[in-house]
Amino acid sequence: MITVVTNVNLFSTFQHALQSLTIKPMQLVLAYSGGLDSHVLLHLMARYKLLYPQHNYLAVHVHHGLSDNADDWLAHCQQTAKALGIHFVAEKVVLNVSNRESLEAKARTARYQAIAKHLTAESLLLLGQHLDDQLETFLLQLKRGAGVKGLSAMAAKMPFTLQSNSQIVRPLLTLPQQALLDYATQAQLTWVEDESNNDQSYDRNYLRHEIIPSLKQRWPNIANAVHRSAELCAEQQELADEIAQMDLTLCEHNLAGLKIVALQQLSKIRRNNVIRFWLAKQQLPMPSRHHLDKLWLEVVNAADDANPQLSWQAGEFRRYQGVLYNQQKYAELKDVVITLEHAQKQTIRLPDNIGLLQLQGNNCADNVPLFIDNTSLPCVKAPLAHEVVTIRFRGEGKCHPIGRSGSRSIKKLYQEYQIAPWLRDRIPLVYYGDELVCAVGLWVCKGREAQAGIYWHITRE
Repeated sequence: MITVVTNVNLFSTFQHALQSLTIKPMQLVLAYSGGLDSHVLLHLMARYKLLYPQHNYLAVHVHHGLSDNADDWLAHCQQTAKALGIHFVAEKVVLNVSNRESLEAKARTARYQAIAKHLTAESLLLLGQHLDDQLETFLLQLKRGAGVKGLSAMAAKMPFTLQSNSQIVRPLLTLPQQALLDYATQAQLTWVEDESNNDQSYDRNYLRHEIIPSLKQRWPNIANAVHRSAELCAEQQELADEIAQMDLTLCEHNLAGLKIVALQQLSKIRRNNVIRFWLAKQQLPMPSRHHLDKLWLEVVNAADDANPQLSWQAGEFRRYQGVLYNQQKYAELKDVVITLEHAQKQTIRLPDNIGLLQLQGNNCADNVPLFIDNTSLPCVKAPLAHEVVTIRFRGEGKCHPIGRSGSRSIKKLYQEYQIAPWLRDRIPLVYYGDELVCAVGLWVCKGREAQAGIYWHITRE
């Protein structure tokens, strides 16, 4: 049974945050720990369900096993969700807790990964974070020396990177925790108390118990002020990202690198901005300012005959024939062969996060994308009925690319097209039978071109 309390502001805030995002039937998923914040959100979700029953509602509880009370918390959450008519699932995760300092980050990552398994396309993942959480996050980022991206703290709405087209939504982010506590008290809710929230060896708890009360006593409105600052930082980050996207269009090399000659045309601030943006698109952590300075000095500006390398936490920066790369440990793909059932329009997910291979059908001539030299490759003849189409990553034989003189081995062609050695096994090669037809994004073999046929290109997710 749902008790509708007189404090309508909380529900109005919740309803306003979701209405524009739930125009069509969809899945609403709550990250439900059982604590005060998520229990209030569960209660609000149940009220929302009464008004909008067309949606699919789900509460997901993640059992970390870090507390002796974890089993009791799971049972409480299951019973509460059942009483409110919300479908409930639980996920158990095992954490490596040897490094206490990163326990919170490990738990958060494991929690998101567990919840992501239950999301469908275009789901909303609801989190119970509020204004006081925003203040804590901002101060933690400030302590770490973060820039505007970090000081943006938490967004009320943002893409959920672990599930395509889904979003994280924090409906109560503008409200103080006291408002949630008042609501829970009036609605006679019961919730679990995590004893680890009192452990002040964690920075967040130290801020919560020792620092923030003093700040609020001196400046009662500090949480709202910090929230405004976080929003302004987020706007500045959006502007930086817009500039970075324009710069990336000029700097990006076809095969996931950055053209050094284009980077050299930018100021240091814009250069660092586009490098960070380029790495963020690959979902990589951000290098420090010190690493970016070393990158420019030791890799980009190294002697012409050098083979410069700079290791950092997410790979190794390298330079090859005028292109800057971040080399990562890639999977071995030399034995991978993808056989297509047909050569009609389709999308093929390539291994090891290479991207999506798009096969376009007839009448492609007006829509062929641009490649390395800003020219378009010709369309490819469709295979004959008896020709088996395969995608391979380690090629054999020779090819005479359209527009070039003579045949060459694939290895020689990679050198001429300035493809870094560590990227060569990540280029999809299209074969009809045992004959190479094209290297996607690089060349089409002579005799296989067509005015109106089919073509392949790669898009990044």
